[in-house]
Amino acid sequence: MAGTKGQLRVREASARDFPGIIELGKVSFPREMEVFGFDQEMVARQVRLYRWVSLIQRLTGRFFFKLYVGELGGELVGTATLAREGEAWYIGMVMVAPEHRRKGFGQALVEFVCEEARSRGVPRVILHVREDNAPAKALYQKLGFELFEREFHLVREFADIEPASISSEEVVLPEGYRLRRVGPFDRQAFQLLDECREERAAQIYGPSAYPPLYVRLAFRLFRPQLIERYAIMHDGDRIGVYSFRFTSPREAARAGVALRREHRGRGLEKPLLLRALRRAKELGAPKLGTVADEGETALLGACDELGFARPFVMEGMVKQLR
Repeated sequence: MAGTKGQLRVREASARDFPGIIELGKVSFPREMEVFGFDQEMVARQVRLYRWVSLIQRLTGRFFFKLYVGELGGELVGTATLAREGEAWYIGMVMVAPEHRRKGFGQALVEFVCEEARSRGVPRVILHVREDNAPAKALYQKLGFELFEREFHLVREFADIEPASISSEEVVLPEGYRLRRVGPFDRQAFQLLDECREERAAQIYGPSAYPPLYVRLAFRLFRPQLIERYAIMHDGDRIGVYSFRFTSPREAARAGVALRREHRGRGLEKPLLLRALRRAKELGAPKLGTVADEGETALLGACDELGFARPFVMEGMVKQLR
Protein backbone atom coordinates (compact mmCIF):
# COMPACT_ATOMS: atom_id res chain seq x y z
CA MET A 1 0.00 0.00 0.00
CA ALA A 2 1.24 3.51 -0.78
CA GLY A 3 -0.03 6.95 0.00
CA THR A 4 0.88 10.60 -0.45
CA LYS A 5 0.74 13.75 1.63
CA GLY A 6 1.69 16.85 -0.28
CA GLN A 7 4.75 15.89 -2.28
CA LEU A 8 5.75 13.03 0.03
CA ARG A 9 5.00 9.51 -1.22
CA VAL A 10 4.89 6.73 1.39
CA ARG A 11 5.26 3.09 0.33
CA GLU A 12 6.56 -0.22 1.64
CA ALA A 13 10.35 -0.49 1.51
CA SER A 14 12.07 -2.53 -1.18
CA ALA A 15 15.56 -4.04 -1.40
CA ARG A 16 16.96 -0.99 -3.18
CA ASP A 17 16.02 1.23 -0.23
CA PHE A 18 18.13 -0.49 2.42
CA PRO A 19 21.52 1.19 1.82
CA GLY A 20 19.80 4.55 2.21
CA ILE A 21 17.89 3.39 5.28
CA ILE A 22 21.14 2.28 6.95
CA GLU A 23 22.77 5.66 6.29
CA LEU A 24 19.66 7.44 7.57
CA GLY A 25 19.80 5.38 10.75
CA LYS A 26 23.39 6.45 11.39
CA VAL A 27 22.47 10.15 11.41
CA SER A 28 19.12 9.66 13.17
CA PHE A 29 20.25 7.50 16.11
CA PRO A 30 23.95 8.29 16.65
CA ARG A 31 23.69 8.19 20.45
CA GLU A 32 21.97 4.81 20.45
CA MET A 33 24.59 3.38 18.07
CA GLU A 34 27.39 4.83 20.17
CA VAL A 35 26.02 3.23 23.32
CA PHE A 36 24.95 -0.17 21.98
CA GLY A 37 27.08 -0.58 18.84
CA PHE A 38 26.19 -1.24 15.22
CA ASP A 39 27.12 -4.09 12.88
CA GLN A 40 26.27 -3.41 9.24
CA GLU A 41 26.86 -7.05 8.26
CA MET A 42 24.21 -8.21 10.69
CA VAL A 43 21.84 -5.57 9.35
CA ALA A 44 22.34 -7.08 5.89
CA ARG A 45 21.29 -10.46 7.28
CA GLN A 46 18.20 -8.90 8.82
CA VAL A 47 17.42 -7.31 5.46
CA ARG A 48 17.34 -10.77 3.89
CA LEU A 49 15.03 -11.88 6.68
CA TYR A 50 12.71 -8.93 6.04
CA ARG A 51 12.57 -9.67 2.32
CA TRP A 52 11.41 -13.21 3.06
CA VAL A 53 8.86 -12.10 5.67
CA SER A 54 7.57 -9.36 3.37
CA LEU A 55 7.05 -11.85 0.53
CA ILE A 56 5.11 -14.25 2.76
CA GLN A 57 2.98 -11.40 4.11
CA ARG A 58 2.01 -10.39 0.58
CA LEU A 59 1.17 -13.98 -0.35
CA THR A 60 -0.84 -14.74 2.79
CA GLY A 61 -2.27 -11.32 3.58
CA ARG A 62 -1.23 -11.84 7.22
CA PHE A 63 0.36 -8.71 8.67
CA PHE A 64 3.09 -8.87 11.31
CA PHE A 65 5.76 -6.27 10.47
CA LYS A 66 6.19 -3.68 7.73
CA LEU A 67 8.83 -1.09 6.94
CA TYR A 68 7.70 2.04 5.10
CA VAL A 69 9.73 4.73 3.38
CA GLY A 70 8.82 8.27 2.46
CA GLU A 71 10.28 9.59 -0.77
CA LEU A 72 10.36 12.99 -2.41
CA GLY A 73 10.98 13.03 -6.14
CA GLY A 74 12.44 9.54 -5.89
CA GLU A 75 14.75 10.51 -2.98
CA LEU A 76 14.38 8.60 0.29
CA VAL A 77 13.73 11.16 3.02
CA GLY A 78 12.25 9.14 5.91
CA THR A 79 11.07 5.82 7.33
CA ALA A 80 8.66 4.31 9.84
CA THR A 81 7.78 0.74 10.83
CA LEU A 82 4.56 -0.83 12.06
CA ALA A 83 4.51 -4.13 13.93
CA ARG A 84 1.95 -6.21 15.79
CA GLU A 85 2.82 -6.03 19.49
CA GLY A 86 -0.41 -6.99 21.21
CA GLU A 87 -3.75 -5.24 21.17
CA ALA A 88 -1.60 -2.17 20.60
CA TRP A 89 0.61 -2.11 17.51
CA TYR A 90 4.09 -0.65 17.62
CA ILE A 91 5.49 2.25 15.58
CA GLY A 92 9.27 2.33 15.28
CA MET A 93 12.20 3.69 13.26
CA VAL A 94 10.59 7.08 12.70
CA MET A 95 13.41 8.87 10.89
CA VAL A 96 13.65 11.91 8.62
CA ALA A 97 16.83 13.03 6.86
CA PRO A 98 18.30 16.13 8.58
CA GLU A 99 17.94 18.34 5.50
CA HIS A 100 14.22 17.48 5.27
CA ARG A 101 13.22 17.98 8.89
CA ARG A 102 10.64 20.55 10.05
CA LYS A 103 8.73 20.18 6.78
CA GLY A 104 5.93 17.96 8.08
CA PHE A 105 7.37 14.71 6.72
CA GLY A 106 7.74 13.07 10.13
CA GLN A 107 4.13 13.88 10.88
CA ALA A 108 3.06 12.49 7.49
CA LEU A 109 4.88 9.21 8.13
CA VAL A 110 3.37 8.75 11.60
CA GLU A 111 -0.10 9.64 10.35
CA PHE A 112 0.29 7.13 7.51
CA VAL A 113 1.18 4.21 9.79
CA CYS A 114 -1.56 5.20 12.24
CA GLU A 115 -4.06 5.04 9.40
CA GLU A 116 -2.65 1.66 8.33
CA ALA A 117 -3.26 0.36 11.86
CA ARG A 118 -6.72 1.94 12.07
CA SER A 119 -7.74 0.35 8.75
CA ARG A 120 -6.96 -3.05 10.26
CA GLY A 121 -9.16 -2.46 13.30
CA VAL A 122 -6.29 -1.81 15.72
CA PRO A 123 -7.53 0.01 18.86
CA ARG A 124 -4.30 1.90 19.66
CA VAL A 125 -0.67 2.36 18.64
CA ILE A 126 2.40 2.85 20.80
CA LEU A 127 5.94 4.13 20.32
CA HIS A 128 8.98 5.06 22.37
CA VAL A 129 10.91 8.32 22.26
CA ARG A 130 14.00 9.47 24.10
CA GLU A 131 13.07 11.59 27.09
CA ASP A 132 15.40 14.38 25.96
CA ASN A 133 14.11 14.49 22.34
CA ALA A 134 11.86 17.52 22.77
CA PRO A 135 10.98 18.03 19.05
CA ALA A 136 9.84 14.42 18.61
CA LYS A 137 7.85 14.45 21.85
CA ALA A 138 6.14 17.67 20.79
CA LEU A 139 5.19 16.11 17.45
CA TYR A 140 3.74 12.99 19.05
CA GLN A 141 1.78 15.03 21.59
CA LYS A 142 0.40 17.13 18.73
CA LEU A 143 -0.77 13.91 17.07
CA GLY A 144 -2.59 12.78 20.22
CA PHE A 145 -0.01 10.49 21.86
CA GLU A 146 0.10 10.37 25.66
CA LEU A 147 2.82 9.16 28.05
CA PHE A 148 2.23 5.81 29.75
CA GLU A 149 5.66 4.45 30.79
CA ARG A 150 9.32 5.38 31.35
CA GLU A 151 12.10 2.88 30.73
CA PHE A 152 15.76 3.17 31.70
CA HIS A 153 18.18 1.80 29.10
CA LEU A 154 21.31 0.59 30.87
CA VAL A 155 24.67 -0.66 29.66
CA ARG A 156 27.79 -2.21 31.22
CA GLU A 157 31.07 -2.14 29.32
CA PHE A 158 33.60 -4.92 29.80
CA ALA A 159 36.73 -2.80 29.40
CA ASP A 160 36.86 -1.88 33.10
CA ILE A 161 35.39 -5.06 34.64
CA GLU A 162 37.73 -7.15 36.76
CA PRO A 163 37.65 -10.79 35.54
CA ALA A 164 37.10 -12.02 39.10
CA SER A 165 33.86 -10.03 39.34
CA ILE A 166 32.27 -12.22 36.66
CA SER A 167 34.25 -15.38 37.35
CA SER A 168 33.36 -18.83 36.08
CA GLU A 169 31.99 -19.86 39.47
CA GLU A 170 28.36 -20.96 39.41
CA VAL A 171 25.82 -18.17 39.69
CA VAL A 172 23.60 -19.15 42.62
CA LEU A 173 19.96 -18.12 42.71
CA PRO A 174 18.19 -17.65 46.05
CA GLU A 175 16.95 -20.82 47.70
CA GLY A 176 13.84 -22.26 46.06
CA TYR A 177 14.49 -20.70 42.65
CA ARG A 178 15.88 -22.30 39.51
CA LEU A 179 15.97 -21.80 35.74
CA ARG A 180 14.34 -24.03 33.12
CA ARG A 181 15.46 -23.59 29.51
CA VAL A 182 12.62 -22.91 27.07
CA GLY A 183 12.54 -22.10 23.37
CA PRO A 184 12.68 -18.54 21.99
CA PHE A 185 9.01 -18.82 20.96
CA ASP A 186 7.69 -20.57 24.05
CA ARG A 187 4.00 -19.59 24.33
CA GLN A 188 3.93 -19.63 28.13
CA ALA A 189 6.94 -17.31 28.21
CA PHE A 190 5.09 -14.80 26.03
CA GLN A 191 2.10 -14.94 28.38
CA LEU A 192 4.27 -14.59 31.48
CA LEU A 193 6.11 -11.59 30.04
CA ASP A 194 2.73 -9.91 29.69
CA GLU A 195 1.92 -10.67 33.32
CA CYS A 196 5.26 -9.23 34.48
CA ARG A 197 4.63 -5.81 32.89
CA GLU A 198 3.80 -2.82 35.03
CA GLU A 199 0.04 -2.54 35.49
CA ARG A 200 -0.49 0.50 33.24
CA ALA A 201 1.74 -0.90 30.50
CA ALA A 202 -0.06 -4.26 30.61
CA GLN A 203 -3.36 -2.48 30.01
CA ILE A 204 -1.93 -0.55 27.06
CA TYR A 205 -0.13 -3.42 25.33
CA GLY A 206 -2.75 -6.10 25.93
CA PRO A 207 -1.88 -9.78 25.30
CA SER A 208 1.21 -10.17 23.11
CA ALA A 209 0.79 -11.18 19.49
CA TYR A 210 2.37 -14.62 19.11
CA PRO A 211 4.61 -14.62 15.99
CA PRO A 212 3.00 -16.50 13.08
CA LEU A 213 4.57 -19.67 11.73
CA TYR A 214 6.32 -17.94 8.83
CA VAL A 215 8.10 -15.55 11.22
CA ARG A 216 9.27 -18.41 13.42
CA LEU A 217 10.49 -20.34 10.37
CA ALA A 218 12.28 -17.27 9.01
CA PHE A 219 14.04 -16.80 12.34
CA ARG A 220 15.31 -20.37 12.31
CA LEU A 221 16.33 -20.10 8.65
CA PHE A 222 18.22 -16.78 8.81
CA ARG A 223 19.21 -16.78 12.52
CA PRO A 224 19.57 -13.00 12.85
CA GLN A 225 20.61 -13.37 16.50
CA LEU A 226 21.16 -15.87 19.29
CA ILE A 227 18.29 -15.97 21.78
CA GLU A 228 18.48 -17.96 25.02
CA ARG A 229 15.35 -17.95 27.14
CA TYR A 230 14.62 -19.46 30.55
CA ALA A 231 11.55 -19.74 32.72
CA ILE A 232 12.33 -18.72 36.30
CA MET A 233 10.80 -21.40 38.53
CA HIS A 234 9.71 -21.31 42.18
CA ASP A 235 8.08 -24.32 43.84
CA GLY A 236 7.19 -25.71 40.43
CA ASP A 237 5.56 -22.50 39.19
CA ARG A 238 6.81 -20.09 36.55
CA ILE A 239 7.30 -16.70 38.18
CA GLY A 240 9.41 -14.88 35.58
CA VAL A 241 11.45 -14.98 32.41
CA TYR A 242 15.19 -14.51 31.96
CA SER A 243 16.45 -13.96 28.42
CA PHE A 244 19.79 -13.33 26.75
CA ARG A 245 20.35 -12.07 23.20
CA PHE A 246 23.58 -11.86 21.23
CA THR A 247 23.83 -10.44 17.73
CA SER A 248 27.47 -9.62 17.01
CA PRO A 249 30.84 -8.84 18.66
CA ARG A 250 30.29 -5.29 17.40
CA GLU A 251 27.07 -4.81 19.35
CA ALA A 252 26.05 -4.99 22.99
CA ALA A 253 24.45 -8.26 24.08
CA ARG A 254 21.07 -7.84 25.77
CA ALA A 255 19.65 -9.29 28.97
CA GLY A 256 16.03 -9.34 30.07
CA VAL A 257 14.83 -9.98 33.63
CA ALA A 258 11.03 -10.04 34.01
CA LEU A 259 9.56 -11.03 37.38
CA ARG A 260 6.13 -11.12 38.94
CA ARG A 261 5.86 -8.27 41.40
CA GLU A 262 5.78 -10.52 44.47
CA HIS A 263 9.15 -12.03 43.53
CA ARG A 264 10.99 -8.79 42.88
CA GLY A 265 13.64 -7.76 45.37
CA ARG A 266 14.21 -11.31 46.64
CA GLY A 267 17.78 -11.48 45.35
CA LEU A 268 17.14 -12.76 41.82
CA GLU A 269 18.08 -9.65 39.87
CA LYS A 270 21.81 -9.52 40.59
CA PRO A 271 22.72 -13.20 39.93
CA LEU A 272 20.72 -13.18 36.68
CA LEU A 273 22.55 -10.06 35.50
CA LEU A 274 25.86 -11.66 36.49
CA ARG A 275 24.91 -14.71 34.44
CA ALA A 276 24.23 -12.47 31.44
CA LEU A 277 27.50 -10.57 31.92
CA ARG A 278 29.43 -13.83 31.95
CA ARG A 279 27.65 -15.14 28.85
CA ALA A 280 28.18 -11.87 26.96
CA LYS A 281 31.87 -11.87 27.85
CA GLU A 282 32.18 -15.50 26.77
CA LEU A 283 30.68 -14.72 23.34
CA GLY A 284 32.89 -11.67 22.80
CA ALA A 285 30.31 -8.91 23.14
CA PRO A 286 31.83 -5.53 24.08
CA LYS A 287 28.97 -4.60 26.42
CA LEU A 288 25.78 -5.85 28.00
CA GLY A 289 22.58 -3.82 27.81
CA THR A 290 19.27 -4.19 29.58
CA VAL A 291 16.03 -2.24 30.09
CA ALA A 292 14.19 -1.58 33.35
CA ASP A 293 10.90 0.19 33.91
CA GLU A 294 11.10 2.99 36.46
CA GLY A 295 8.89 0.85 38.73
CA GLU A 296 11.38 -2.03 38.76
CA THR A 297 13.43 -0.58 41.60
CA ALA A 298 15.15 -3.84 42.59
CA LEU A 299 16.38 -4.41 39.02
CA LEU A 300 17.59 -0.82 38.78
CA GLY A 301 19.38 -1.24 42.10
CA ALA A 302 21.10 -4.42 40.95
CA CYS A 303 22.23 -2.64 37.77
CA ASP A 304 23.66 0.21 39.84
CA GLU A 305 25.46 -2.26 42.11
CA LEU A 306 27.04 -3.94 39.09
CA GLY A 307 28.19 -0.67 37.54
CA PHE A 308 25.69 -0.27 34.71
CA ALA A 309 25.48 3.23 33.25
CA ARG A 310 22.15 4.90 32.46
CA PRO A 311 22.78 6.61 29.10
CA PHE A 312 19.17 7.55 28.40
CA VAL A 313 15.51 7.12 29.30
CA MET A 314 12.81 6.16 26.79
CA GLU A 315 9.21 7.27 27.24
CA GLY A 316 6.43 5.05 26.01
CA MET A 317 3.52 6.93 24.37
CA VAL A 318 0.13 5.68 23.24
CA LYS A 319 -2.50 6.98 20.82
CA GLN A 320 -6.05 5.68 20.86
CA LEU A 321 -7.40 4.97 17.37
CA ARG A 322 -10.98 4.22 18.36
